[in-house]
Amino acid sequence: MRLHPLLLLGLPLLLAACGSRPDETPPFVGVVRPSGGAVAKGQEAVVEGYAFDDTGVVSVRAGGTEVLPESERGKKLVFFRFKVKAPRSGEVRLRISAEDPSGQKRVRELVLTLDQAPPRIELERVEQKEGRLLVVGVARDDVEVDRVVVKYGKTYSRLNLPRGPAVRFYVEVPAKKATIIAVDAVGQRTETVARALTKP
Repeated sequence: MRLHPLLLLGLPLLLAACGSRPDETPPFVGVVRPSGGAVAKGQEAVVEGYAFDDTGVVSVRAGGTEVLPESERGKKLVFFRFKVKAPRSGEVRLRISAEDPSGQKRVRELVLTLDQAPPRIELERVEQKEGRLLVVGVARDDVEVDRVVVKYGKTYSRLNLPRGPAVRFYVEVPAKKATIIAVDAVGQRTETVARALTKP
């Protein structure tokens, strides 16, 4: 197939126009820490995250203060880390903005919530059957339960469960008793011993 000479002349201009389209998308901002936005009383919260833009990220600000290291500026994928004081009560809202070379900005609001109480563990069912202990229950936290661990004998086993304010668990171990441990997003922990009183 032969192309018309005018089409051949216009093709480079078309490709150039496609390749030089203006950047219309602001950077993407992600926060990976603190988990769930929970912080402990009297501690400094460490905030870690990243920003991405296909033309580069030139600035990341938190509460109006530049937090992007000089060595990261201009890269397409950048990482940032800074500390902020935990709220004395309730929650505090922090605005994190990222800017690309064309001046486009995206703002993300990070909510830091003071987690003052450790998790609570509710045992709903405890049974001993054929040498195995069955435990069913739920771990609760005002902000987020990070993990649930079961200990029996010298064995520690982390349960494969999602995070959240209420996490249901099912445990079956070859033991007469087991310790259920719940840890929240700021490291506060609660544990309770599960032991069947009678055999069904």
